[in-house]
Amino acid sequence: MKSLFVLLGAALLFGSCTSSRLTLADGGRSDYRIEVDAGADSLTQLAAGRFQNYFRQISRVELPIVVGGAKDASEGVKAIVFATDTSRLADLGQDGFEIRTDGERLCVEGGSSRGTLNGMYTLLEDYFGCRKYSAAVEVIPQADRVTVPRGICDRQVPVITFRDLHYRGTNDQGYIDWHKLSHDTAGGKPDWGFWCHSFGQLLPADEYFASHPEYFALVGGQRASTQPCLSQPAVLEIMCENLARAMAVKPEARYWSVSTNDNFGYCQCAACAETDSVEGSPTGSVIRFVNRVAERFPDKTISTLAYQYTRAAPRVTRPRENVNIMFCNIECNRSRPIATDSTSASFRRDMEQWAELTDNILVWDYVIQFKNLVSPFPNFHTLQPNIQYFVDNHVVAMFEQGNREVGGEFADLRAYLLAKLMWNPDADVDALMNDFLNGYYGPQAGPCIRTYIDRLTAELDESGRSLSIFGAPTDAANSYLSAEKLAEYGALFDRAEAAVAQDSTLLRRVRIARQPLRYAELEMTKLDPYGPTGIYVRGADSTWITRPEYLQKLQDFITLCKDEGVTRLSEWHTTPDEYLEMMSRISVVRQDGNLSFGRPVSLAPAPHPRYARDADKVLTNGIHGSNDYKIQWLGWDVPRFEAVVDLGSEQPIARITATYLQVLTDWIFFPKQVTFYVSSDGTHYVQVGMEAQSEVNRAVAVGVRDFSAAGSACRGRYVKVVTDALGTCPPWHLGAGGKAFAFLDEIIVE
Repeated sequence: MKSLFVLLGAALLFGSCTSSRLTLADGGRSDYRIEVDAGADSLTQLAAGRFQNYFRQISRVELPIVVGGAKDASEGVKAIVFATDTSRLADLGQDGFEIRTDGERLCVEGGSSRGTLNGMYTLLEDYFGCRKYSAAVEVIPQADRVTVPRGICDRQVPVITFRDLHYRGTNDQGYIDWHKLSHDTAGGKPDWGFWCHSFGQLLPADEYFASHPEYFALVGGQRASTQPCLSQPAVLEIMCENLARAMAVKPEARYWSVSTNDNFGYCQCAACAETDSVEGSPTGSVIRFVNRVAERFPDKTISTLAYQYTRAAPRVTRPRENVNIMFCNIECNRSRPIATDSTSASFRRDMEQWAELTDNILVWDYVIQFKNLVSPFPNFHTLQPNIQYFVDNHVVAMFEQGNREVGGEFADLRAYLLAKLMWNPDADVDALMNDFLNGYYGPQAGPCIRTYIDRLTAELDESGRSLSIFGAPTDAANSYLSAEKLAEYGALFDRAEAAVAQDSTLLRRVRIARQPLRYAELEMTKLDPYGPTGIYVRGADSTWITRPEYLQKLQDFITLCKDEGVTRLSEWHTTPDEYLEMMSRISVVRQDGNLSFGRPVSLAPAPHPRYARDADKVLTNGIHGSNDYKIQWLGWDVPRFEAVVDLGSEQPIARITATYLQVLTDWIFFPKQVTFYVSSDGTHYVQVGMEAQSEVNRAVAVGVRDFSAAGSACRGRYVKVVTDALGTCPPWHLGAGGKAFAFLDEIIVE
């Protein structure tokens, strides 16, 4: 299939019917000049200067820039005009533009200078065939003869007026300008003061909680610093005072977030609960509070989150005209479009109810798998219908949350498509994808990768599985990411790599595109480490040794991650080096000298049903778990639990070690205390050791810790490990008052 790039080039650069076209350059010569008004601002002049540079690369012609030399079309002066007319073209808004031909003149005009710059880049892309696939990959076709059609009248005004693409790779000024994005080179939002989750900034817990706990949420009968108590009059005054101070520092910012912190600990006091009962959800307290804030700052737009427990629209109160609703779809399934997905029915209800209340809605859309950034995530088929659904429901602003880290699965492709769709939700996404794949990976490899994407998507659809942004490749081990399917996908990448084997640049890009498959293959080995595609194989002496192929695949994956500059494999943690350490750790079977290896274990109570996989063998299979707590770990949400290992016969015991996991963002904590016992008959136990921690180690966001008992040798057949867990999340935690989890891994007896 020919790429869109080739078709545009044929149609626009090499047209043969000269009478119906303007010839801008021919054989290194041109009769044209670039014109800007004498009063043109710096952005309009920038548009002219950048066009001059690109046109020189296309045609080998340096067009002169004439300032203040604009002529009427009737005078016959051949010019490419960049102009901004805030009065005549006011209906174009801040971003819209017109591209038109007028006699021998080609005009790019905006209602603002930003619109003029936007029009210049559309001229380069749609009429000269240039491309900006990523910050580093730009395509500028060259031609002896450069023409455009006569009679152009191209008027574009975006319906989405705020277009933020949260991918680190898009924080490049050239990319931002080319794709008409609203964020800056640091990923910030110039027109915003506070962006989101701002209650903590407006009412700092470290400043007020100790002296005024009543300013904060009542959760489970206790005050917690998770959220403010919005029925407290003093809270309104303090927040408004702090907001006014912030506005004085950044007076140019129009939007200011007054919104919930990122946790579920909302206030349940009598006053807040009564409001929420009337309004139908905890949204009630928030929207009434935000309306009061917005009333005090009528010249600003106050934004608040409709997120998780505040997602539902209020029954009674309408947001004020200067209140923006930042509506988040974090819970939605990504395997099917929101508009038709049965599991998204409650989201649609909330979306449509908000749309009845206000036209001022920003959608916070999540488009990647945050738990596993480098993993197959076939959601391309949902990007366009979801954006179209949002626009149909009064959404005027979009925040597309991609990868805050470097890289990720098809990062450049997904960012490219999202940028195009935010500008034009009805764009031909199929043609856009083909154009990108053929231009970025080469016309030989591009179709192979397109086949991979289509096949992966079809297999997901046939499986009927949902697609969660917090999922893992192992969730699909028996469906679209089975061993057989991974082999089929790998064959497509074999073809793609072979097709570009002689081009080191394209080959590297193809290999990076293959990284999610390598990652999925590595992750699958943890499901059945002793199986045919697992981590271990029997050695000559019948003991388990690490499979050499596994180690090579792991090393190749890490090497390419580092070459690409990948910073994290999960949103908040796991650098490539940490992943290597973790996967290397589980690649060694603890069997020599381990008296508990393969021995039966009894558990009381049973682990939580979601985290009880292979509960009869996980703790004594000799394999240390990774930071994926769904595999090779057992989890409890109770204050105390115990595990008893039967060694089969009485043995001398010198040391007992139990390993625990901490993932603070997922409500998983190291235990408060672990106590070890030994028994000869399974009835009468003697304590042989205990290890405790006085408080939660908040410095360990993700990590493992060994708790152990060691000392003079004792004898016994049964080893009991009693875990005293945290029980509930502490007041400072995002899950304050909720059940805390403890995860236990290997029990080693030596």
